[in-house]
Amino acid sequence: MGKHILFATAVLSLSCGLEGGEIVHPQVPVWQVPELMASGFRFTEGPAWCEDGYLLFSDLYDNVIYRWTENDGVMTFLSPSENSNGIFYDGTRFWVCRHTTRDVAVLNKDGLITSIVGSYDGRKLNSPNDITVSKHGIAYFTDPDYGVKQEDRELDIEGLYYVVNGSDAAVLADDSMTKPNGVALSPEHSKLYVCESSSNTIHVFDLTSEGMPVNKRTLCKISGNGEVDGIACHKSGCLFIAFSAGGVVVISAEGERKGHITFSANDRIRNLCFGEDDGNTLFIAASLYTGYA
Repeated sequence: MGKHILFATAVLSLSCGLEGGEIVHPQVPVWQVPELMASGFRFTEGPAWCEDGYLLFSDLYDNVIYRWTENDGVMTFLSPSENSNGIFYDGTRFWVCRHTTRDVAVLNKDGLITSIVGSYDGRKLNSPNDITVSKHGIAYFTDPDYGVKQEDRELDIEGLYYVVNGSDAAVLADDSMTKPNGVALSPEHSKLYVCESSSNTIHVFDLTSEGMPVNKRTLCKISGNGEVDGIACHKSGCLFIAFSAGGVVVISAEGERKGHITFSANDRIRNLCFGEDDGNTLFIAASLYTGYA
């Protein structure tokens, strides 16, 4: 296992044309060269943009959630974070996946965190990994076995779950994936995308009017030297997939490969999210593989 040094990068400005006063999204988004924002972390994950003008992200190994702003840089927001991983901002509060407590929690802007759900069918979750929340307040999260010792597992599945607004119970949506990872919603919140790291597959579900994921199917498989991890959906409908050593892969809503954001050979891309006022800035959490044990 190589030593990892973690940092965050940003891809600026996806171009969107203007025609007749309406935004026209290009079939192939255009991006600028990634810009280094901050470095010196151990394992950055779960970037989440808040409309108040700041980014939260996890350092999984250092047990901290950091806050970044353009003016102030990086500051500690929550420590300890119970080894938080994925984070999502729903317009009011942050949803946080935590490995140590093996639960999903909500974090307010003052830094107060409260556990929401930590079990399914009376058994402790494995290690919630990534999460997204619909405009209806339904939270969808993955629960692979990455962050739990085999002898401590209580569930023999790696599930995709959802939590209905106001509830504290996890509802199992799918238990057929191995290493389910990143999750994202389509712009209109009618589809749910899930990355399966074990097979480099992107799955897509339709969402019923009640928010239940149904009609699971394969959107595409990502080929190349990498492993799918996090996923973010741009307002154009294009999907941006963290592909570890393979950088960021861009695909259309139909699963057609549209582009690639290249990083150095040592970069391991972990997770990503869109932010800023126009939703065109892509924030990327990555690690640096040094090659030393």
